[in-house]
Amino acid sequence: MPVYSAEAVVLRKVDYGEADRILTIFTRERGKLPAIAKAVRRAKSRMSGQLDVFSHGHMLLAEGKRMDVVTQFQRITRGGGLAADLPRAAAAAVVVEVADKVLEERHPQPELFEMIVGAIGHLNDPEINPRMELSDFLMRVLVELGYAPALGECARCGKLLSSDEQSKNASGTEQSKNPSGTAATGLGFSPLAGGVICVDCNLAESPSPAISTRAVKILRVCAAGDRDLFFRLRLDEDDLAALEGALEAQLEHHLDRQLKSIDFARKVRRPA
Repeated sequence: MPVYSAEAVVLRKVDYGEADRILTIFTRERGKLPAIAKAVRRAKSRMSGQLDVFSHGHMLLAEGKRMDVVTQFQRITRGGGLAADLPRAAAAAVVVEVADKVLEERHPQPELFEMIVGAIGHLNDPEINPRMELSDFLMRVLVELGYAPALGECARCGKLLSSDEQSKNASGTEQSKNPSGTAATGLGFSPLAGGVICVDCNLAESPSPAISTRAVKILRVCAAGDRDLFFRLRLDEDDLAALEGALEAQLEHHLDRQLKSIDFARKVRRPA
């Protein structure tokens, strides 16, 4: 069987038989593909304890008929920071599930590979806020896929959003309420429409979930791609919740499915 080397990250694993493990890996050189690591669960295996979800390293693989066979693995990124911290591990689980869902088999995407490996590496760093790291990753994935939310203009009518949109009220009296009980006369956010909805459109149609002007500004900084500037922002719990809510809703809408990892991450998040 022809043998090749690849830099890879493990997205998914399933134990198979008495000691084998079937993996879904994402390689820099060949894209996402299935592979099997034979006898890896035996204590005497040289790869025992190495090939797990989030593992990133250099692999030597032999081409097979149904799936390739992992014969050697050497770690590049250590995963100790994830094993010891549930919120970080939950955020990393979102990263790999998103990757698994958006990637096509055997289609190299080096930009996405760098994003995924970078996010897992940063989540291992105890100095980095895992919620901001995950939000940064989700925004960059949305931008890469062409699904980034409209943040500078109304996603319905295309009108530029002004700085006083949030305080605008059509009746000049009491604000109306959407079904969740939140004010609906300000800006709204609609994944179906593609992003932020202006006040006029939000009043004219069934109101979308409200989003504050501050949250829109934070999303804009995140979308700008300036990582240093984004991580200098001082975000409180409300800021993070608004940021996460918009990005997760936008992604799940375009994937047309709810992600189990996102649901789990919501349950284990702790206040910043």
